[in-house]
Amino acid sequence: MQNLWHDLEPGPDVPNVIHVVVEIPKGSRNKYEFDKRIGAFRLDRVLYSAVQYPGDYGFMPQTYYDDGDPLDVLVMTNLPTFPGCIVEARPLGLFRMLDKGEPD
Repeated sequence: MQNLWHDLEPGPDVPNVIHVVVEIPKGSRNKYEFDKRIGAFRLDRVLYSAVQYPGDYGFMPQTYYDDGDPLDVLVMTNLPTFPGCIVEARPLGLFRMLDKGEPD
């Protein structure tokens, strides 16, 4: 079985076009995380507030951010995909985030 983080290239034309592995579909309240070690998705937590993800949220393969996790990516899309879907995307900008008070 291939590992979506280890085995998938970062993109066909980095930095113009990148691969994104979707972890959390647009509109979801389930926060999934990809476990690089075992190559599978885990349910991290359920968001019980009215908060939903505004787009497909995932990561760029073969990358690391300061938190030791793959680089996070938010794909602006009209319709949700599904966890594990591989999407080609054009980076438009950068945003800084906190997850549980830590840089993410």
